Amino acid sequence: MARAHRLSSPVSLPRRYRASRIIFYLACLILLASALLFLTPDADPAEDPHAWLDEYISPPEGEISPGVTKGAQRFLSFWKDEEDPDLPRGLRFGADGLVRGWDGVHEIMETHKLGKKDKRRLKEVRDRHPIEELIARGQERWEGLLANQSKTLPQAVAEYTRRYDRAPPKGFEEWWQFCKRNQVKIVDDYDQINRDIEPFLALSPELFRKRAKDTEATAHSYKISLSPSGEATISGERASSSRGRHLRDLLAPLAELLPTEITITVSDHDLGSWLLGDDQRQAALKAARKGRYLSEASLKGFEQRNGRVAAPGLVSACPEGSSAWNRSLGLQDNMADSNGTKETTFVYDPRPTFDFCTNPSLLQQHGSLSFDFARETMLRPIFQLSKFVRNPEFLTTPLEAYENATSKSAMEKYTPWEGKTENKLFWRGSSTGDSYSKRKNYDWRNSHRQRLHLMAQATEGDQKVWVERGKDWELEAWNQGKLNEKYLDVGLAGKPHQCKQEDGTCDEMANEIHFKDRVRPEDSATFKYVLDVDGNGWSSRYHRLMLSGSAVVKTTIYPEWHSDWLTPWVHYIPSQVDYSDIYSIMSFFIGPPDGRAGGHEDLARGIAEAGRQFALEHWRWEDMQAYMFRLLLEYSRLMADDRKAASYQKTYETKA
Repeated sequence: MARAHRLSSPVSLPRRYRASRIIFYLACLILLASALLFLTPDADPAEDPHAWLDEYISPPEGEISPGVTKGAQRFLSFWKDEEDPDLPRGLRFGADGLVRGWDGVHEIMETHKLGKKDKRRLKEVRDRHPIEELIARGQERWEGLLANQSKTLPQAVAEYTRRYDRAPPKGFEEWWQFCKRNQVKIVDDYDQINRDIEPFLALSPELFRKRAKDTEATAHSYKISLSPSGEATISGERASSSRGRHLRDLLAPLAELLPTEITITVSDHDLGSWLLGDDQRQAALKAARKGRYLSEASLKGFEQRNGRVAAPGLVSACPEGSSAWNRSLGLQDNMADSNGTKETTFVYDPRPTFDFCTNPSLLQQHGSLSFDFARETMLRPIFQLSKFVRNPEFLTTPLEAYENATSKSAMEKYTPWEGKTENKLFWRGSSTGDSYSKRKNYDWRNSHRQRLHLMAQATEGDQKVWVERGKDWELEAWNQGKLNEKYLDVGLAGKPHQCKQEDGTCDEMANEIHFKDRVRPEDSATFKYVLDVDGNGWSSRYHRLMLSGSAVVKTTIYPEWHSDWLTPWVHYIPSQVDYSDIYSIMSFFIGPPDGRAGGHEDLARGIAEAGRQFALEHWRWEDMQAYMFRLLLEYSRLMADDRKAASYQKTYETKA
């Protein structure tokens, strides 16, 4: 008891110790007050001391941000997200697939007083161009993708199960052996196939087969039948098309490897026309992941378009609350989305940039979206050459204009970097991509190909471009004609195409567009930079451009079978459909418009060579066969009465 009493009684400390403790507390208070003063530059004490940072670090609606909070936490999170230490300080990576924030970093440093530590942190961001950061991050992603590929069949099965929470389809072992025999190096990353087939797991086998049979009546389509006996036949309205024959030739060697006979219907159109409503997609995914089927009655409810959803036209397929949805209903205060602002942005993740629900400006910028009416919405199991991200079809491997990389013809279209004589961005194309006419709320000049041509031929007006000046980057205003002369050899070729003669649209186009001469692929390969732009659907020249030895600048809204493999800023240079980043991209790689020192040609050459290497190693005939083989196995399981029995039966615990 005495010991307890002594411990609980006040302890008498020496006076010198008490004085030291008081001094320590005073020092802490002084440091805290100094920190608060530092974090309040020219602010009214009655207001939020960090309001001055809002315009720089508050993300647009729907943007992924590193945990921005009120007051001092908001300021600190601007520098670095502790949960993601690799996130570049000052750069913000949005849900729209764009990186932004570099402009704000420069402005903060020019207009605000900063402490040494914060000035140093911001200087690191300011002095490193975002493209350098994107190249580094892309390289890390690509190297990781290759390093993490499964090395054995058990690993591949375990990885499939981990990704998709179900067993692989029957025949997976034969698929794996095909990959090994043919040196297919990417064996795990087939998420595009899963995105295509997973909603259909919500259809019962009977309903799936019925709908598959119904697609055979689709206009401009053909059927390919494959049998384990080795027989491969093509029939239907478009059976004689070159596209159909090429696809049959690709699939024929796979027939004997399939677990059962199947018939697929393939549309011969450039682009799928149906859009799956997001509510139907989410209901299908929810049912599929719970192992349930949606009834035909419930599906009919989703397929009813008129009056079912508030948003009109194409946006009726979007998620409720998405940028496009809010804009269409007038729920968005700032009607200019991220693409339409003046802030410098670059693509870091192409897939969100394909989606008009996330980037509603696409509805005014891309010709394929110019007819704004609600499309048919149904889970329709048909194979398609190209599609929007919200289409319900199965994406195939288009073979139009494909050439074996070692063929004489393909080699003639390749020029090594040191042999390239033109230090500009090159593009020629016809006026496809839309059906041009005079109609309400439409101007053919806004379509993606026409707008590109008019931009590249403009001689008046100024554009702001980031320009390298010694060790610094400056945002300078330059005459657009000067920029075009320095950086671009871009234009439409031929004559007006896909336009309505009766209402005068063709004549308008002929008068306003100064069509350029066509250029042979062999000659275009002398340019260090080549642009690839959507036409009526996917670009059939993409493979040739990747093999050309030039750095490919790619602008598109269409996912392709290899989109999960091709890595932006490693194999190609992504650009936005509004072309707002083109001049700053070219300034980074080529150098200032006035010809002074600058540029990063070494990085451009690295991208060009990596792109060609990708085409040589991962865009071969055998790689496309591997993709289609795996897709056919998934399709075969969807057709089966017993989908569990039509799955791979062996299980493995881990990918170790």
